[in-house]
Amino acid sequence: MTSDGAHCEVLAVYGTLRRRSVFHKLPVAASRLQFISYGLIRGRVLWQRTYPALIEDRGIAQVELFRIVDANVLGDLDRYEGFDSTNLRASLFVRTQVLLLNPQVRAWVYILNLQIARGTQQRECRINFTTETQRTQRNGKLTGRSQRPQRGDLIRVRSDD
Repeated sequence: MTSDGAHCEVLAVYGTLRRRSVFHKLPVAASRLQFISYGLIRGRVLWQRTYPALIEDRGIAQVELFRIVDANVLGDLDRYEGFDSTNLRASLFVRTQVLLLNPQVRAWVYILNLQIARGTQQRECRINFTTETQRTQRNGKLTGRSQRPQRGDLIRVRSDD
């Protein structure tokens, strides 16, 4: 992951900045973002008491992808997420650029600052996208039959801790 200032037009969100939340909490910011699709990012989502937080770690998390219509929106989102580029040690989250796993594009994402104590791992997530193929288990045997998960299917996430 990188914090370089290279031009980036995509924002990846996983928590309170998702469409169902941001439009109510930050209507001006929401008007400067355009939903593109869902994606996957390397990392783990933890629960920090009252909000989710992504950390750099093994694992994969689902994100919503937005095209940044007006670059000034990043300043509003930085304040909302507690990110101060001039004082990283005091920031709750750090905005950084990553290469997403799917689709393979660069995107801005807010990652929990390494100085902040970790919460607990989120145990399950709702999947809102389809995969190319998924092996299914039937009568204890794996089949190679292609099956696409449906929007809202519940996927259990196993912790390796």
